[in-house]
Amino acid sequence: MGSENEGPEIVQIGPTTVEWRGRELLYFGGSDYFRLSWNRGIRGVIRRAVDTLGPNVAASRTTTGNHPLYAGLERDLARMFRFPSAVLTSSGYLAPLVAVQGLSGLVGHVYLARMAHGCLRDAADLLGVARTEFDSVDDLRRQLARSRKSAPPLVMTNGLSPLDGSLAPVSELLALLPGEGWLLVDDAHGVGTLGRKGRGVLEVQGVRDPRVLLTGTLSKAFGCYGGFVLGSTTFRDRVVEQGRCFQGNTPPPLPWVAGARAALRLLQERGEGWRRTLATRIQKVRAVFPESDTRRHAIGPTFILVPQDPRATRRIGRRLQAAGIYPSWIRYSQGPADRFFRFAVSSAHTAEEVSRLGEVVEECLPWCRVE
Repeated sequence: MGSENEGPEIVQIGPTTVEWRGRELLYFGGSDYFRLSWNRGIRGVIRRAVDTLGPNVAASRTTTGNHPLYAGLERDLARMFRFPSAVLTSSGYLAPLVAVQGLSGLVGHVYLARMAHGCLRDAADLLGVARTEFDSVDDLRRQLARSRKSAPPLVMTNGLSPLDGSLAPVSELLALLPGEGWLLVDDAHGVGTLGRKGRGVLEVQGVRDPRVLLTGTLSKAFGCYGGFVLGSTTFRDRVVEQGRCFQGNTPPPLPWVAGARAALRLLQERGEGWRRTLATRIQKVRAVFPESDTRRHAIGPTFILVPQDPRATRRIGRRLQAAGIYPSWIRYSQGPADRFFRFAVSSAHTAEEVSRLGEVVEECLPWCRVE
């Protein structure tokens, strides 16, 4: 039996469908934005790697678990995102925790975006230095002006919001940093999905700076598993030399590393077309929101509905099910309410499927809070 705080048990039976309570429903959940977890070529690579490499190296990379595939994927990631170096981590959540251990002793104060993901919050705690939160670029400007000049700052933010699809003002945050400061951007939902080359928020905002560290995941746009940290070669050396999260952790299973390398190749070959399709699907849903609603103008593939009250929740759930859509009623620690509806479109959803979702959302808007 699962906890009441866990999500309902659902079984994904196709790229855009799930089985739930004995019904097959259209699925707008998760974060598999190109449905690469269903790609036959990638699945074939993973199956062959299970047979030839086994499921697990069963050791840290600093002892006896440093297979050449890991360095190969790191080179691929550094090349794709135009960073000098990459560090592979066993999950996307762990990536910021690995990153901050490479900064230990270099920063004296953390400035954390108010809506930062839990992985950034845990990473900030791990540093053990003073921490404050900021709501906006102007708020951060005021806080930095009041800070001790002798304490190099680390600013931490999401890149693309996992909830409303909004983009962090990364270029503006970077402009506020003193020369010795650092900016850590966790772009788990932006890498692969944003930019002509799929490099995420940094590409969209034209950011290239040695003070920027980028963390991401292979479990969303890439359809596999694992995480990564991108930075300078010197920074990578610090992570390996002093980062306990790296030293004591078993790296991702080799079959998923092989699958991730195949996914990167596919995204580089075909990703631009997939991103165009995804952008079209996103716009089709966002067009139903009023001009004054911030959700209309966000660019990411995710959005949320927060019902006004329990009665509205039931009405929305029933309307979604009547339209054959899974009601993705979720709990999320950084959300605007204890529970809410979250939807994510993908390039695999057809225009008709996205139109169906848009029609239901438009009908349900009067029952929702404006966020």
